[in-house]
Amino acid sequence: MMKIISKFSDKIKGSLSTFDRMIFKGHLMHFFIIQNRHYFLNQEKVLLKDFGAYAQKVTEEIKNNAKQIAESANRPYIYLNSPKIKKEKTALEIAKKDQIQEGLICVLASVELCRSFEIRKNQRVA
Repeated sequence: MMKIISKFSDKIKGSLSTFDRMIFKGHLMHFFIIQNRHYFLNQEKVLLKDFGAYAQKVTEEIKNNAKQIAESANRPYIYLNSPKIKKEKTALEIAKKDQIQEGLICVLASVELCRSFEIRKNQRVA
């Protein structure tokens, strides 16, 4: 990119760059349809009776990866225990306190309000 800017500097009046911030969110809307959940679990070879353990394992993997990213960048990993805590405000406060102008500010884990589903064991089946 810098080569292009250098080559055409006499024709360039200004430039824009991005990312002021990056927010990653994930929604598993696909899983709200029961057939999709069953298909996914079948592809992962997870029995319904083992779903709880599977979900815990995947959750731990995601959490550990997020913590590793924060640690590698020497930035804090912060768990926000309420959906009422404003994530952007938290990140801006940390950026100001640590005088961060670019790069990773922090990694936030949080409780989110969401729809949920429940899998129950059929009591008639041993």
